[in-house]
Amino acid sequence: MSTQIRLRNCAKTFADGTRALAPFDLMIEGGETIVLLGPSGCGKTTILRMIAGLEFSDAGGVISFDGDDVTRQSIEKRRVGMVFQSYALFPNMTVAENVAYGLKVHGVPSAERDARVDAMLEMMHIDMLADRRIDQLSGGQRQRVALARAIAVQPRVLLLDEPLTALDAKLRVRLRTEINALLRKLGITAVYVTHDQEEAMALGDRIVVMQKGEIAQIGTPREIYRKPQNPFVADFVGAANRMTGQMRDGRLHIGAHVFDAVDAFDPRHGAIIDQGAVELYFRADGLSPCDLDEAHFTGRVEAVSYLGERLRLTVSGIGPQAVTIDTHADDVIEAGADVHCRVNADRLTVFPAVAAHS
Repeated sequence: MSTQIRLRNCAKTFADGTRALAPFDLMIEGGETIVLLGPSGCGKTTILRMIAGLEFSDAGGVISFDGDDVTRQSIEKRRVGMVFQSYALFPNMTVAENVAYGLKVHGVPSAERDARVDAMLEMMHIDMLADRRIDQLSGGQRQRVALARAIAVQPRVLLLDEPLTALDAKLRVRLRTEINALLRKLGITAVYVTHDQEEAMALGDRIVVMQKGEIAQIGTPREIYRKPQNPFVADFVGAANRMTGQMRDGRLHIGAHVFDAVDAFDPRHGAIIDQGAVELYFRADGLSPCDLDEAHFTGRVEAVSYLGERLRLTVSGIGPQAVTIDTHADDVIEAGADVHCRVNADRLTVFPAVAAHS
């Protein structure tokens, strides 16, 4: 049965007075994969270490596994498996010996230990490497060994701290797919730390976006991507384009153009914006090239980037800063040309101007 994790009123202040985490609550359902996403120093690894028992919450914080209070338990008693960016493998042991290490520490009998090691090596497709030394392995092979070692002890919770960061881009995508399939197969509760938005979207049942020691938003990948609740989340998950506008009687005005059915949310008050100055956040699909008679704006193409299945245009003259716009790879558009664009209102995220700068 998968383990439910609950953190209540947890915070972390280090000995030098640095506040790493403001008080927060978080519920992780059994079998769920939660991704902690945010920039360096935001507190995501500190949460992971608190769940593991490597860091303790400030007074008043409570951590429970399936309702059992583990707040002051050590990592050994919590039965968690951990996978690190640095692999943390023993270089003087073979692959099989590394995978068996945790089982040996837990006193698993030799015959059962050997059987579980064989099963883990086969599951991770590294059974042919059983007798290899760690220094004879590639980065991807080492990470598979680290995963096999963490899972072999049948942990209640699997914790992964930026496990793919040290790998090249192509291998990251492949291992990301393998990890996702593995977590679904095992049904284990997992907490995954990353600063990579694409990784978070691919792996998480839900994503916890962190900002300066606080939880900025919790939601499914789709909610985080399409319904960011504040400007930080919108910007961090890729809505790099910005424009200004006005809300009047619930309708969005951008220059001379008016748009209905736009989601405009004020995170300060948890209310819909009906009036006032707003900032619009959107990705490269927020504007689309079009014919002149359909256009809301005309800009100048400053640069064209070929991205395989699409072109990415950098366009000036539409907003206060140049914006990026995606179009079909077969379109013939060159730097220096004028481009007509229409607004895709359902792709805009709207916040009050004061919230965007707070």
